[in-house]
Amino acid sequence: MRDGSKGPLVVEVVKRRMMSRTHRRQPGDEEMLVVIRYRDRDQQEVVKVDYYLSNATPETPVWEFARVAKAEHRIEECIQRSKSEAGLADYEVRNWTGWQHHQTLSLLATWFLVRETERGKKMDPCDDLTADSPGHRDAFARGVSVRHHAAYAQGATEATAT
Repeated sequence: MRDGSKGPLVVEVVKRRMMSRTHRRQPGDEEMLVVIRYRDRDQQEVVKVDYYLSNATPETPVWEFARVAKAEHRIEECIQRSKSEAGLADYEVRNWTGWQHHQTLSLLATWFLVRETERGKKMDPCDDLTADSPGHRDAFARGVSVRHHAAYAQGATEATAT
């Protein structure tokens, strides 16, 4: 599935189409039942079995189901970060619409924080050049596309130079 710290991570995945039933025992929607077995690397014994129901198309490859299942811990980390840094759990609303707005804004704030953290970790100091920096002018001279906005050009119209 992917490289791990102790070697490749290998899982067994089986998918089967199934028909769910409604509460009145009528045929419901078609779904995919996905079973993922994790084995110990040394003894090759099964250590964990997970079951998932998915509304994915039947053409979805099994490796895609395994990839999504392994993303679970990353999603949990993102939600935990959002609770601690962006106030996801600090809502005091009285209706459903207010709760949805609070959740949306908290998750957007978390996304912004993650992107800014990634931007701060870039190794190349020229990644975020300002429009008037010498490196930016050099890129313009080499024929790299540069876009100037009216807000920054003090009344000039938006122009694209290539």
